[in-house]
Amino acid sequence: MDCLLSVRLVYLVALAALGLVPGCGKKLPSLTPVTGKVTVGGQPLTAGQVTLIPDAGIAADKSETPTAGLSAGQIDSTGAYKIFTSGKPGAPPGKYKVTVTPSMVPSSGAKTAPAFGFDHKYANPRDTPLRIEVVPNAAPDAYDLKLSK
Repeated sequence: MDCLLSVRLVYLVALAALGLVPGCGKKLPSLTPVTGKVTVGGQPLTAGQVTLIPDAGIAADKSETPTAGLSAGQIDSTGAYKIFTSGKPGAPPGKYKVTVTPSMVPSSGAKTAPAFGFDHKYANPRDTPLRIEVVPNAAPDAYDLKLSK
Protein backbone atom coordinates (compact mmCIF):
# COMPACT_ATOMS: atom_id res chain seq x y z
CA MET A 1 0.00 0.00 0.00
CA ASP A 2 1.30 3.46 -0.91
CA CYS A 3 2.70 5.38 2.12
CA LEU A 4 0.56 8.48 1.45
CA LEU A 5 -2.54 6.32 1.18
CA SER A 6 -1.66 4.60 4.48
CA VAL A 7 -1.23 7.94 6.26
CA ARG A 8 -4.54 9.24 4.90
CA LEU A 9 -6.33 6.05 5.88
CA VAL A 10 -5.01 6.27 9.45
CA TYR A 11 -5.98 9.98 9.55
CA LEU A 12 -9.53 9.27 8.36
CA VAL A 13 -9.98 6.38 10.81
CA ALA A 14 -8.73 8.58 13.68
CA LEU A 15 -11.11 11.40 12.70
CA ALA A 16 -14.02 9.00 12.44
CA ALA A 17 -13.21 7.52 15.85
CA LEU A 18 -13.04 10.97 17.43
CA GLY A 19 -16.43 11.78 16.01
CA LEU A 20 -17.96 8.68 17.55
CA VAL A 21 -16.57 9.07 21.08
CA PRO A 22 -18.66 11.33 23.30
CA GLY A 23 -16.84 13.96 25.37
CA CYS A 24 -15.84 13.12 28.93
CA GLY A 25 -19.21 13.61 30.56
CA LYS A 26 -19.83 16.92 28.80
CA LYS A 27 -23.37 17.53 27.67
CA LEU A 28 -23.59 17.83 23.91
CA PRO A 29 -25.06 21.18 22.77
CA SER A 30 -28.13 21.18 20.56
CA LEU A 31 -27.33 19.98 17.06
CA THR A 32 -28.65 21.30 13.77
CA PRO A 33 -28.89 19.02 10.70
CA VAL A 34 -26.09 19.62 8.18
CA THR A 35 -26.31 17.85 4.82
CA GLY A 36 -25.10 18.84 1.40
CA LYS A 37 -23.38 17.82 -1.78
CA VAL A 38 -19.71 18.22 -2.73
CA THR A 39 -18.86 18.97 -6.35
CA VAL A 40 -15.55 19.68 -8.06
CA GLY A 41 -15.90 21.62 -11.29
CA GLY A 42 -19.60 20.74 -11.35
CA GLN A 43 -19.02 16.98 -10.94
CA PRO A 44 -19.72 15.13 -7.65
CA LEU A 45 -16.74 14.21 -5.47
CA THR A 46 -17.44 10.49 -5.09
CA ALA A 47 -15.66 9.62 -1.83
CA GLY A 48 -13.99 11.38 1.07
CA GLN A 49 -14.76 13.36 4.17
CA VAL A 50 -16.13 16.79 5.08
CA THR A 51 -14.94 18.24 8.39
CA LEU A 52 -16.27 21.33 10.17
CA ILE A 53 -13.73 23.26 12.25
CA PRO A 54 -15.11 25.90 14.64
CA ASP A 55 -13.88 29.26 13.39
CA ALA A 56 -13.48 31.79 16.22
CA GLY A 57 -11.75 34.10 13.74
CA ILE A 58 -14.97 34.80 11.85
CA ALA A 59 -17.44 34.69 14.76
CA ALA A 60 -18.76 38.14 15.76
CA ASP A 61 -18.38 37.11 19.38
CA LYS A 62 -16.96 34.01 21.03
CA SER A 63 -20.46 32.79 22.01
CA GLU A 64 -20.97 32.00 18.29
CA THR A 65 -17.99 29.61 18.30
CA PRO A 66 -19.16 25.98 18.58
CA THR A 67 -17.46 23.93 21.31
CA ALA A 68 -18.78 20.39 20.83
CA GLY A 69 -15.65 19.01 19.21
CA LEU A 70 -15.20 17.35 15.87
CA SER A 71 -18.07 17.48 13.41
CA ALA A 72 -17.53 15.42 10.25
CA GLY A 73 -19.22 13.25 7.67
CA GLN A 74 -18.44 10.85 4.84
CA ILE A 75 -19.04 11.72 1.20
CA ASP A 76 -20.96 9.02 -0.69
CA SER A 77 -20.77 8.00 -4.37
CA THR A 78 -23.25 10.76 -5.35
CA GLY A 79 -21.28 13.52 -3.60
CA ALA A 80 -23.78 13.76 -0.73
CA TYR A 81 -22.64 14.07 2.89
CA LYS A 82 -24.21 14.26 6.33
CA ILE A 83 -22.39 15.73 9.34
CA PHE A 84 -22.21 13.96 12.72
CA THR A 85 -20.92 15.28 16.06
CA SER A 86 -20.01 12.78 18.79
CA GLY A 87 -21.87 10.10 16.84
CA LYS A 88 -25.09 12.11 16.60
CA PRO A 89 -26.42 13.70 13.39
CA GLY A 90 -25.86 17.44 13.04
CA ALA A 91 -23.51 20.15 14.28
CA PRO A 92 -23.87 22.92 16.87
CA PRO A 93 -25.03 26.22 15.39
CA GLY A 94 -22.12 28.55 14.63
CA LYS A 95 -19.47 29.50 12.09
CA TYR A 96 -17.05 26.97 10.66
CA LYS A 97 -14.12 26.52 8.35
CA VAL A 98 -14.76 23.50 6.14
CA THR A 99 -12.20 21.00 4.90
CA VAL A 100 -12.83 18.41 2.23
CA THR A 101 -10.50 15.42 2.08
CA PRO A 102 -11.02 13.17 -0.93
CA SER A 103 -10.51 9.46 -0.59
CA MET A 104 -7.97 7.84 -2.86
CA VAL A 105 -10.30 4.85 -3.15
CA PRO A 106 -13.69 5.23 -4.89
CA SER A 107 -16.77 4.47 -2.82
CA SER A 108 -19.18 1.76 -3.84
CA GLY A 109 -21.06 2.79 -6.96
CA ALA A 110 -18.61 5.55 -7.96
CA LYS A 111 -17.73 5.75 -11.65
CA THR A 112 -14.58 7.88 -11.34
CA ALA A 113 -11.62 8.31 -9.01
CA PRO A 114 -12.68 10.80 -6.32
CA ALA A 115 -9.53 12.94 -6.24
CA PHE A 116 -9.33 13.61 -9.98
CA GLY A 117 -8.74 17.35 -10.49
CA PHE A 118 -8.99 18.13 -6.76
CA ASP A 119 -7.18 21.25 -5.44
CA HIS A 120 -5.73 20.20 -2.09
CA LYS A 121 -6.14 23.66 -0.53
CA TYR A 122 -9.62 22.45 0.41
CA ALA A 123 -8.11 19.74 2.64
CA ASN A 124 -5.89 22.14 4.61
CA PRO A 125 -7.55 23.96 7.56
CA ARG A 126 -5.19 26.94 7.08
CA ASP A 127 -5.79 27.33 3.34
CA THR A 128 -9.40 26.32 2.81
CA PRO A 129 -11.57 29.13 1.49
CA LEU A 130 -14.71 27.20 2.49
CA ARG A 131 -16.80 28.68 5.29
CA ILE A 132 -20.34 27.95 6.44
CA GLU A 133 -22.62 29.09 9.20
CA VAL A 134 -24.76 26.34 10.69
CA VAL A 135 -28.20 27.73 11.44
CA PRO A 136 -31.58 26.16 12.22
CA ASN A 137 -33.90 25.85 9.21
CA ALA A 138 -31.20 26.45 6.58
CA ALA A 139 -32.13 26.46 2.89
CA PRO A 140 -31.92 22.99 1.26
CA ASP A 141 -28.69 23.82 -0.61
CA ALA A 142 -27.09 26.00 2.11
CA TYR A 143 -24.36 23.46 2.85
CA ASP A 144 -23.54 22.43 -0.74
CA LEU A 145 -19.79 22.75 -1.33
CA LYS A 146 -18.84 23.81 -4.86
CA LEU A 147 -15.08 23.36 -5.31
CA SER A 148 -13.03 24.52 -8.26
CA LYS A 149 -10.34 22.42 -9.90
